[in-house]
Amino acid sequence: MAAKPASLAFLLLLLGVVLRPSEAAQALYAPGALFSGQSLTVGNYRFTMQADCNLVLYDRGRAIWASGTARRGINCVLRMQRDGNLVVYTPGGRAIWASGTNRGAGNYYLTLQSDRNVVIYGPDGRAIWATNTKALSKGIRRWVGGVMRRTTRSTPTS
Repeated sequence: MAAKPASLAFLLLLLGVVLRPSEAAQALYAPGALFSGQSLTVGNYRFTMQADCNLVLYDRGRAIWASGTARRGINCVLRMQRDGNLVVYTPGGRAIWASGTNRGAGNYYLTLQSDRNVVIYGPDGRAIWATNTKALSKGIRRWVGGVMRRTTRSTPTS
């Protein structure tokens, strides 16, 4: 049975109130996937499954976190699994990176938040994994010599 126009309008109004654009985040719900070239995007932040199989978080076009799986395949897929594990798979089905969050069946989701952090939430609403890339007013995380390090440069606020 199709939704009545009045109830659909109410739902859209409710979503507009609950998820204001400035606070909204993009999410990948289990058993969802990001295929090669697809991204979650919020403002200047982009979480991308690249064609070279590297999963990368960008801030204004600059990489600030990566799975370290570049050149380990071509056209990989990122899967948010029903067991809570976030996994990068090659086209042949081989896992090349995982969040290590296998917690049993449930309603898990990955979200790119407006604070720049990428987080997996469990069925109870608690965070079980994060990139720990929340935008900071003093010091930011950057790749330095293959290692994520804090620098003294300040993060732009605009």
